[in-house]
Amino acid sequence: MSPAPIPSVRQIVAPGLAAVRAHWAPFLLIQAMAAALVIAYYQSPALRAISETPAAWKAHYGFFFSFVGGFAAGGLMAELAKAVTGRIRRFDRAWLGLMLFTGTAYGLTGIQVDILYWGQAQIFGHGTDWKTLLYKTVADMSLFAPFISMPFMISLYEWREGRYSLNNLCKVWKSAFYRTKVLPTLIPCWSFWIPMVLCTYSLPLKLQLPFALLGEAAWSVLFVFIALDVVEEGRTQSSDISIPVS
Repeated sequence: MSPAPIPSVRQIVAPGLAAVRAHWAPFLLIQAMAAALVIAYYQSPALRAISETPAAWKAHYGFFFSFVGGFAAGGLMAELAKAVTGRIRRFDRAWLGLMLFTGTAYGLTGIQVDILYWGQAQIFGHGTDWKTLLYKTVADMSLFAPFISMPFMISLYEWREGRYSLNNLCKVWKSAFYRTKVLPTLIPCWSFWIPMVLCTYSLPLKLQLPFALLGEAAWSVLFVFIALDVVEEGRTQSSDISIPVS
């Protein structure tokens, strides 16, 4: 029996492209709102005063804030979206376990993103000029997202699907993991997050994570619908796989 042909790049990214085409309107709406919020921050003293509260929480609680914020934005908001769309059949022990797992995964990603923002500020500085924004966005979207945060998150879900067996996870890693699991999600991720991280890096460092968590909350709701489209194309094994904040 001859081995199955390796799909082309076009075939691999086709589900992601279809998902973006199906949801371009909410993508643009959220991105426009994010840009408007950044502009309002620099134009409104009242909004700058209000933003000091989450900035103070972040400064005081550190990684605990990053974890809890990621848990709420990526875990609780996704489950709320599933409940509204009727995807949760019963609120039982299995649902609670999944919600806690998802929230924990996003909480860990929140810590990763916190470290990323701090590290980029040390490397590229705290400026908001276009050159600095470009450097940070390119590093985020071409290195961190496709090679750290997305593989990390998808690996966590594959680990769960394999009943928390490291042996099963190693088998997944050896079976064209990047091509079959990560690449299909790149197009939706870049389409949504490139404008969002440009907005994020336009803000002071103390506000970047709180702002990104707002974007993550919106993304986690959107991805409930995007995941359904991707799964219907037969490119992923679980509609619970999500793409983390960049």
